[in-house]
Amino acid sequence: MQPTILIIDDSENDVLLTKAALARTGQNFRTEVASSGEAGLLLIRGGKTPIKLILLDLKMPGMDGIEFLRKIRDDKNFSSIPVVIVTNSNLESDEQAAFKAGSNGFLHKATDLGKLTKDFERLLGLGWA
Repeated sequence: MQPTILIIDDSENDVLLTKAALARTGQNFRTEVASSGEAGLLLIRGGKTPIKLILLDLKMPGMDGIEFLRKIRDDKNFSSIPVVIVTNSNLESDEQAAFKAGSNGFLHKATDLGKLTKDFERLLGLGWA
């Protein structure tokens, strides 16, 4: 079974760019998308597809990325899934909060497909997906 990467982001454009960059890495995996933290939790807890990596936006309406991260880190069934924050935020306080909540990594969203692809190649080279 192919590993699955879950993208949780409320921006359709950012999701499309993320999927395009991931596809350009040449890695063999599936992607699932949730447009909110709540939808991401439902997908993970539904258990139909084991998630190998979560790419999580910080700033979303409703449940934000930090709250989502805390919820899965508190759940022993999902606490070991690697989560990388992918955000437009340049605030050091957001990065610190993400790592404090249990993030495995922090990437700034790139609008350049080539740069984002290189970021994901480096990330996937860590063996998370």
